[in-house]
Parts: sequence; C-alpha cells; structure tokens
Amino acid sequence: MRKSVRAAMSAAAAVVALMTAACGSDPESAAPAEPVIDLAKLDTGNLTTQPKPYDKAGNKDLGRAVQAERLANYLPLPAEMNPAVTKPAAAVNGAIRPFIDLGSGAMRVRTNAKPDALRAAAPGFLSGYVTTGNSDDLPGLAYEFANTVLIFTDEAAASAAAQALGQADFDAAPSERLHLDKYPSAFAYLDKSYDFNAGVRSWYATGRFVIFGYVWDDLMAETKASDPAALLARVQLGLDAIPPALAKFPAVAPDQLTEQPVDLDGVLGRTLRTVADDQSERGIPGVYDRHGGLQLFPGDDNAALFEKAGVDRVAFNGGYVFRARDAAGATAIVTERGRTSRTFQPADSPANLPNAQCRKYTGPEPLSVPYYCYVTHGRFAGEVAASQLLDAQQRISAQYALFVNADK
Repeated sequence: MRKSVRAAMSAAAAVVALMTAACGSDPESAAPAEPVIDLAKLDTGNLTTQPKPYDKAGNKDLGRAVQAERLANYLPLPAEMNPAVTKPAAAVNGAIRPFIDLGSGAMRVRTNAKPDALRAAAPGFLSGYVTTGNSDDLPGLAYEFANTVLIFTDEAAASAAAQALGQADFDAAPSERLHLDKYPSAFAYLDKSYDFNAGVRSWYATGRFVIFGYVWDDLMAETKASDPAALLARVQLGLDAIPPALAKFPAVAPDQLTEQPVDLDGVLGRTLRTVADDQSERGIPGVYDRHGGLQLFPGDDNAALFEKAGVDRVAFNGGYVFRARDAAGATAIVTERGRTSRTFQPADSPANLPNAQCRKYTGPEPLSVPYYCYVTHGRFAGEVAASQLLDAQQRISAQYALFVNADK
C-alpha cells in the first residue's frame, strides 16, 4: 500500500524529525537579511532541486490517502480530548498517521486480529487516520491514548464494520466485553492477553466513520493493578469529542476521490524528495493546515510556536516544510527547532549555505536519527534529518535550492 501511494505521488520515502520541544520566539522582530547564495556551489548530491507540481489525485489509492490526510485538519488533538495527554506517542506508535490498508502498522500495533481478518470484516473501508499521544515522557509511567478514524463508502458499511471489526479483534485473543453507558452501540472490551489487563479497545460507528479507540496503560502493566473503568473512561473522551468534529469534515464521495487536489497552495511541491529506499521513511507524504500540523508536532510549545510564527501549512515528504506568516516567522521556526541543548549538539553546516544550521542528537533514545539540519527562504522553513552528517547537509542544501527554484 505505502509503495503504491508513494509511487502515485512520485514521492520518495521520508525521514522523521524528533518531536523536540519548541519554545516560542517573537516573529515580529525583523528577520536577518537572507544571504545571496550561489546555487551552483551547493553540494546537493543527486537530489532533485526542482519543485514538483501536483494536480488531482488521479488514481483511487492516492485519493484515499489524500482524504485520510485531510482528516488531520479536523480531528481534535489528543490534548483537546484528554488534557492529561500532552506528550508525543512513542515513535513506534506515532509514526504512521494516514493509511489505506487495514494491514498498516497503524492497526497492527493496536489490534490482536490479523490483517486479513480485519479486511474481511470491513468491506467499504477507504482510509484512516490516527491521532495519538502519551500521558508522560517516561514510558513506564505513561498511557497511550489513540483514536483511529476509519472512513467508509457509506453509513451502512461503517455501521456493519464497527461491530464486525470489534468481533474479529475480540475473537483474536482473550478478551472481556465492557459496556459504555453513554454509547451502548460501541463494541468495547478489555484485552486479557496478559495477566495485567492494561488495554481497552472500542469500535463505534458515526455516519460514514468508525472511531477505533485504544488505551494502553504502561503503569497498570507494570504494577498489575488493572482498572478497566478508568481505561473505559479515557476511551469515552474520544467518543465525546470526535463525532462533532467529523460532522464538519467534508468527506468526498467515493467516486470523486480521484478529483481531489493533492497539494495545498503548492507547499507539498516545495518539499524535498529523497531516495526511494530511504529506511527512515515513516509515513505517507502530505500537506496539512496549522491544526493538522500539530498532529505531527504535538505539545503546547509547538502550538505556541506555530501561532507566533503564523504557520498555516506544514508539509511532509523527504523532510518538513513549514510556511510561516513571513520571513521573521520562518526564522523563528528554525531558531527554536534547531536549538542546541544537552542532547542536541551543534554540527557542521553545509558549505556555501551560511543560513543553514545543523545539530546532532546525542541523547539516550535508541534508534534515533542523529543529524538534523534547518534552513529558511522567505516565509518557508525547511527541516531534514539523516543518519549521516553529509547526507543531512546535502538534503538541506537541496531543500534550499528547491525553495529558490520554486520562486522562479
């Protein structure tokens, strides 16, 4: 699925940026004058430096993925549903957001049923989006609060699938049915695969959508002090908040999926496209508004930064592109997201690109991508990551050249 979607977009695999904290700065102050850069002197490796125009989706798989991405702009953020959930989800849980296959990692990490069983239970499934977060930075003390919204062809398909998906997953492992008084039609159950009973799942149909709520509590697992009522209460928070948001979502008719525009304001076309076998790839490329961007960059600090910088578009491909209110806003993004600290040490910037800056992650998180580079051009800020410093330098150089060429 992922390969077919990315092929349809002619977009290569992407690198992930750590969800680092960003304290707001003042974009109202004047940005420094952008230096004159000779693009011919930049080392861009074999990376493309020309923007890519995107038209309508054209094929159904891409149209399904685009509609899933648009959900992000409407779904409440985890902290808006549950004020205790203010931290990003663990990387393995938070990497895959939009998807068009029930065998996606977005589902595999949260269900016991095999992908084929889920597919069989959900005829009419089109695509889905995960919004997720944690209640604490420390995994052993945190619980994951995840809500996955699945889009179906029609209301009847969604209604039938909610029950069938719940039953398929319920049958796949030891489970105990639970009841939500406020939502009696929800198929909810306690996962009893382990002796600590720390997870609850719920499937609930509303209109053309199915809300799959999932809560897993690491502290309950560690202490073996299960509290199904508390888990169920957290699941209900998602059911309280998501249906009103979905009522505002302009869902596209199945026969119109191919007519959707892939890009918004040409911002996705300005993103870097990297090599097709990039093992850092973490999801489907896309472009979001400010709210949707905060699904990717959660937390009060990032929300404050986006507000002050006037971010109105966030695009994701072989790196991230942020469109700010103006050049000062773009500079504020790079200043804060590129800030060095005890766990992020300065790294050499690329040659002949003095307005770029790089840093290296030296913290304790295993399997983290170490090198990050940032650059601005006008109201745009770019962020890339790579396993090797030279690769990161070439990527940010190519991203800058792409920004400049997009203005021609």
